[in-house]
Amino acid sequence: MEFNATFLVSVISFLCFTVIMQKILYEPVTKIVEEREQLIGDNYGTAKTASDKAAFIYKDRDEKISGATADAKKIAAEKIAKANDEAKIKTTEAKQNSIAKINSAKADIQAKSEEINREINNRINDIAENISAKVLGEV
Repeated sequence: MEFNATFLVSVISFLCFTVIMQKILYEPVTKIVEEREQLIGDNYGTAKTASDKAAFIYKDRDEKISGATADAKKIAAEKIAKANDEAKIKTTEAKQNSIAKINSAKADIQAKSEEINREINNRINDIAENISAKVLGEV
């Protein structure tokens, strides 16, 4: 193998071509790739942070919903118990009022019955006196 000027010119041309390509093509492409990797890394970090924050928000929301549900059940149970107590009180009052009215009505009926019995006895006495007067001829 012979080394002549053509080989030397080819080597120098290749080295110049490599240096020029390094400056023109490889460095800008490498810089763009690094910038994109940096952008992707930043976006991934932002997305990861947002995902963690969303998970926390969902967890907090679920806890608040569970707490609100438990509070609502507790309030509903208290209201139901209060309503049942009030219903018992009103039922008891209604029964007592009914019993009082029934007793009052019984007393009225008893009083009227006694009055009617007195009237009947008075009439019977009047009729007996009339009959005895007629029988004895005193009319």
